[in-house]
Amino acid sequence: MKYIYVFPSEKFERNADNETIIRAWKEGEAQRYTPELFVETINDDDFCDLINWVRVIDEDEGFFEISSLHRDDLEHIGYNTSRVDDSIMKTLASKLGSDYCDQLFWSSLPIIADYLGIPKRGGKGKNLKYIKI
Repeated sequence: MKYIYVFPSEKFERNADNETIIRAWKEGEAQRYTPELFVETINDDDFCDLINWVRVIDEDEGFFEISSLHRDDLEHIGYNTSRVDDSIMKTLASKLGSDYCDQLFWSSLPIIADYLGIPKRGGKGKNLKYIKI
């Protein structure tokens, strides 16, 4: 997925590498937007391009999507989505993603990695097959 990063020109060179910019975002020194949200920000907020650099970074390289959300998912479990707009769906998807990362991601990752036989660094630990996928 492509994201638009906004990072301060006073702290970063224009040609800073992508890893530096992504790290700055993770450390709260830069902002990351979807293209749609960036357009809203430019149109609705006081965006100042004189003090910030802007970079589009395609994060698909090295990243793999885990899940997605569709209105049909809500319909399937009994919700009426006829009046649910895209803003609500985006908020729901964001909260589901945060909830998953906070509660299940880090505990499930080593279990499933072990199940798939992914070796650990330095040969430490065992790869056990103890879940059914």
